[in-house]
Amino acid sequence: MPENNYRENLREALLNLIECNRNIYSTIINLEMQGNMKDWNDAVPIGESHQFDFEIFRNSEDGNIQQLVKLIDEIDNTYESLKNINGMEIEFDEN
Repeated sequence: MPENNYRENLREALLNLIECNRNIYSTIINLEMQGNMKDWNDAVPIGESHQFDFEIFRNSEDGNIQQLVKLIDEIDNTYESLKNINGMEIEFDEN
């Protein structure tokens, strides 16, 4: 049984890493919408939605955005490493 608890905690850690990246990504979007993309953001009609390619942020000139992008990359690498080392597949809600 201890092995089951250990794996469940690993699963929870992986889910937490996913959630961290979601939160950081939201922060990046919010910062860009008030920074480099403010003019575009102000011109978009209320209620209209858009999908952003992460490369837009990877190429941002904002140093703060660059630091957050690096953090997302590091979390992604840690997630993949833990998942692979432990032979785990994680199913999660995309929303």
